[in-house]
Amino acid sequence: MKGILLSPELLVQNIKPVIESCNLWQGKSLKVIIIANPTAGGFTQKKKSIANELVLQAAAEKAAESIKSGVKTTVSEIVLRKTEHAGHGIQFVTELLKEAAGSGVSGENSGAGDSSGGDYLIITAGGDGTHLEVQTTLLKAAFADAATKQLVTNKITVLRLPFGTGNDGSDGREFADTLRRLTEPSHFALQKAVKVWYEGEHPNGESKRKVDTYDSLDVLPPWYAFNIASIGIDAFITYMTNRTKGVMPGDFYQMWVDLACVFYGTKFPSKPMKITVYDKNGEIIDTVQSAVEFCLLGVSGHRTYGSNHKILPTDETFCTVKKMGLIKKLIQKNTFTDGTHAGKPTTVLRTASKIRVDYNQDILVQMDGEVHLLQPAQYPLFMEHTEPVIRIIECNDAPYYKGADAI
Repeated sequence: MKGILLSPELLVQNIKPVIESCNLWQGKSLKVIIIANPTAGGFTQKKKSIANELVLQAAAEKAAESIKSGVKTTVSEIVLRKTEHAGHGIQFVTELLKEAAGSGVSGENSGAGDSSGGDYLIITAGGDGTHLEVQTTLLKAAFADAATKQLVTNKITVLRLPFGTGNDGSDGREFADTLRRLTEPSHFALQKAVKVWYEGEHPNGESKRKVDTYDSLDVLPPWYAFNIASIGIDAFITYMTNRTKGVMPGDFYQMWVDLACVFYGTKFPSKPMKITVYDKNGEIIDTVQSAVEFCLLGVSGHRTYGSNHKILPTDETFCTVKKMGLIKKLIQKNTFTDGTHAGKPTTVLRTASKIRVDYNQDILVQMDGEVHLLQPAQYPLFMEHTEPVIRIIECNDAPYYKGADAI
C-alpha cells in the first residue's frame, strides 16, 4: 500500500478542521490535548498507519468544506504530548488538571449550550494502556476532590482512538468509526468504570516480592477498568501477551489463547471458588460455587476483549465459565471469539453491578490489560460499577447501551 504514514504531528494538523466542524462545543473555546504513543501500531504498522492517514485526510477535507461558512467549535490550541514510558500519560493528565484548576475553569453550570469558560478535549492516540492511564487518572482525581469532579464531568471530554493492537477500550474499533463522533449527530455521555479492590491483607515480605514480579503501575487498590475486569485464564493470557509484545511487536493474543489451554493449569491450578453476584440494588442474584476458568465484570454488556473476542455478547455484564477439561477447552475456545459460548452449559451470564470472589489460591486479575497477582491472604476480592464520571462522546445512533449515561 502506497501512501503517507500517519504521525502524531500529522494527526494534530489534520484533526483540527474535523473538531472545528463539530457542534458539540458550539460557542465555546476548546483546548485539545493529544496524548499519543508514537510506538502504537496505528502510527508504526505500515498498512494500518497509511489507512489511518487516508481516513483522517478524507475527514479533514470534508470538514474544511463545511466550516467555510463558519467554524462551529473554536479550537484555541492543540497540544501534542508523546508518551515515552509507562505512566507518562498519568503525568500529562495530572499537569492538565493543575492547569485547568489554576486557570479558574469551573465545572459548574456548564451544561449544553453554556458558553462560560473553556473546555478540554483529551484525545488518546494509543492502545488500551494509554486509554487506561488517562481515564484512571481523571477518575481518581474526581473521586478525591469535589471541585475536580465537577471539572472532570463537565469540562473535560475523552476521545479514545483505536491505535493499539486490540482496541477493545477505544471509541470504535476502526478510526473512521471513531471520527463519526465528531462528524455525525452525537452527544456527551458520562461513562462508568469497574472498580476492583480486595479487603484482605496487603502483600508484604516474600508475598510482595512475588507480586512485584508482575510489574504493575499501582500495587495497591483500588484499580479501575473502563472495559472489562477479570480473573483467571484470560488474565494469564493478557499477561503473557503483554510480555511477548514487550519483546517483539504484534498481536499474540490468539497464540496465547491456544497455549494457555494447555499450560495455564500447571501455573495456576483451578480450585473451587465462591462468586457472589449482586444486582444494581445490592441484592444477591446468584452464587456460583465451582472451579472456574475465569470470571469477569464488564462496564456494560456488548463488550469485547482480546482483540474483538465477544466475551459479553448480550446485555449481561457478568460472565464466568466453569472449569473444563483440556479437550473441551480446545473444542470450545473459538466460541469466545464469536460469542456462542453464551449458550453453553458451562457458561453463566448475569446482569450484575457487583461481584465478590472468595478463594484461597493465587490467581491473576486484569483491568483493561493491567495485570496484578492476587494471593490467598488478599481475599475477598470485589468488582463493582462506579458512578458515571468520565465524559465521552457517543453517536446518537449507537445500537447498544455501553455503560454511559447521556447528558
